[in-house]
Amino acid sequence: MRKWLAILIFCLGLGVIGYPAANNLVTGWRQEGVLSAYKSQLKTASASQLRALKRALQRQETVNKRQARDPFKTGTERFLETTPLALVAIPGIDVELPVFEGTSEKVLQKYAGLVQGTDMPQGKKNQHSLITAHRGLTGNQLFTDLWRVEKGDRFYLKNAYGMMTYKVTGARKVKANTSRPIQRDATKNQVTLMTCTPYMINTHRLLVTGHKIPNEVEKIPEGKLVWDWYKVMLVVLVGILFVWGMWAVIRYNHRAKGEI
Repeated sequence: MRKWLAILIFCLGLGVIGYPAANNLVTGWRQEGVLSAYKSQLKTASASQLRALKRALQRQETVNKRQARDPFKTGTERFLETTPLALVAIPGIDVELPVFEGTSEKVLQKYAGLVQGTDMPQGKKNQHSLITAHRGLTGNQLFTDLWRVEKGDRFYLKNAYGMMTYKVTGARKVKANTSRPIQRDATKNQVTLMTCTPYMINTHRLLVTGHKIPNEVEKIPEGKLVWDWYKVMLVVLVGILFVWGMWAVIRYNHRAKGEI
């Protein structure tokens, strides 16, 4: 009886730890589908098609010119899951997400969103884009590990204007009700990545800002795996299960041979 109870408890623990990983894998497949389609569109687009995509971004820029608000409290409901505005990649924390217009929950449950009132990503001076995503969602990493990004790190945007490299200049925290979380600089093109903080309390916003620098590589670097707690626990539990399985097989073979 104790043996089966131990097995049941172990399996329940494995399920609890394994669920976020499995859910994250499924969500990652969905995000990858959107990313792959968008990358393919950019890669195969003719010069005229790229010009059309740029004009679409410029039109959205005009519509988007409203006061920036806290997206986690006043998200817009408008969302059409069509072509992203861009993709954002943060190799240091293994993040690559489509960026859509607006910050409705339909966007932020799966992707990153461009906060209203901030600039469309075009790589031009005197522009500052504010891109946000959730952290701590069950089975969806999004910007959960944004706090790990440090000054001097690189992140990337890519859209019809090409690949843009950003060097992180710093990180700061502001209160959730801050009305103007970012400012433009006439001499720079800037992008700020934002998420909630502290974890699960969400009274403030973490802002990681970078300014555009010349591209140092021809394509976006591969992401580096981040060992979150559930990944470590999953590896440990799988290791324990493997050792237990091997012990059970050896014990069964000994019994079959009459040695026990």
